[in-house]
Amino acid sequence: MKKLLLTITALLGLVSLAAAQTDSGAVYIQMANTSYGQKLYRQSIEDYQAALRFRPGHTTVIYNIACNYSLLGDEKQALAWLNQAIDAGMYNFDQDEDFNNIRKSKGYKKALARSAKLMEKIKGRTNQPVVLLPEGFDPGKKYPLLIAMHGFGGEPVNFSKAFKAAGSKKGYIVCCPYAPEVMGKNSFNWGEWEQADRRIMETIALLKAKYQIDEKRMIIAGFSQGGYYSYYLGLKHPDIFIGSIPIGPGYGTELDPLMAEAAKNKIIFYVLMGELEPEERIEKNIQAIRQFTKAGITASFNFFSGVGHALPGDANFELVRAIEWIEKY
Repeated sequence: MKKLLLTITALLGLVSLAAAQTDSGAVYIQMANTSYGQKLYRQSIEDYQAALRFRPGHTTVIYNIACNYSLLGDEKQALAWLNQAIDAGMYNFDQDEDFNNIRKSKGYKKALARSAKLMEKIKGRTNQPVVLLPEGFDPGKKYPLLIAMHGFGGEPVNFSKAFKAAGSKKGYIVCCPYAPEVMGKNSFNWGEWEQADRRIMETIALLKAKYQIDEKRMIIAGFSQGGYYSYYLGLKHPDIFIGSIPIGPGYGTELDPLMAEAAKNKIIFYVLMGELEPEERIEKNIQAIRQFTKAGITASFNFFSGVGHALPGDANFELVRAIEWIEKY
């Protein structure tokens, strides 16, 4: 019988985001994401624009500014920023409901046609995963592995920065693969179950061929869409991963049938979520963790304060704590 444990932890006391996270660009992106989730679109725009001072040309930030302006009904600014996003490498956006307010405009249709032509030019491109080696890496030594999956429309180069310090501190090789579905030069998504599964299994095989991986200490993590898939891959491959760290994930009942098989193996789930996430999203995750514990899967649900749909301000602290909790069991 697996140990049953449900931990709901709130990190009380609002800590200054700037103090917790020295990367000012990441701080403003986190604040902007939170404002967006609360439908405070003008505040979100201000914070994203502040982020651009530290990360000029950041594709997702520029794109999200366009989304906010569209949601405000400001067609002129929405189209101006959308075209900047296309220039920065965002080509696949027509399914985004944030653009419903401008979708019928001539300017939007023109931008869509331009992005389609640019997308054709990058089809078939391959990308090698981002690999971060721990400090003092010794090629003759075995290392545990932490695979981290970026969110929808994201990319691993910037995303990997949040995992670097924690991975090095705990002696893990950290790998952030590119999702298989190309949305632009610097924008990707994980597609269907089979696509995400194939990409992660291929990545593990690639790493095992290049490094000495401790196969008894592999963890899967992810944010947002990547968080959903870290749920899925943890449940599907409990014989491969000792733990899963979904961050700001969605959860769907389509994953429930995987619990019974996962319960036969010792896999640990450590879920991280901003306290300002939408209530419905939070409740679905709490219900999932309750179902996990009933099935005999060890799981912990943890809030981090002052944040909505974003990575924690002090990602190093939270991720080290998650890794240590998983390793403890």
